[in-house]
Amino acid sequence: MLGELKLPKTLVKRLEKAAASAHINPEAIIKTALKDRLDYLEWKENAIAAGQADLNIGRVVTTEQIRASLTKQRAQRAAKSKKAA
Repeated sequence: MLGELKLPKTLVKRLEKAAASAHINPEAIIKTALKDRLDYLEWKENAIAAGQADLNIGRVVTTEQIRASLTKQRAQRAAKSKKAA
């Protein structure tokens, strides 16, 4: 496990400046940043796996299907706004 993390001097300076302006300690920023990044990476991997699973079973939508759906939605919104006016 990582017991110590070595950071470049430029990053340390930025961290110290941000911590001072936010009135929190640098360790809290590092913990939050690591947690947020790990949350994102885990979400991304799960999203990629879900997308690949959809592809593997043939669950896809063509560009033409998307365009048709958007055209239909726009027409419905236009009709709705005409009724409201």
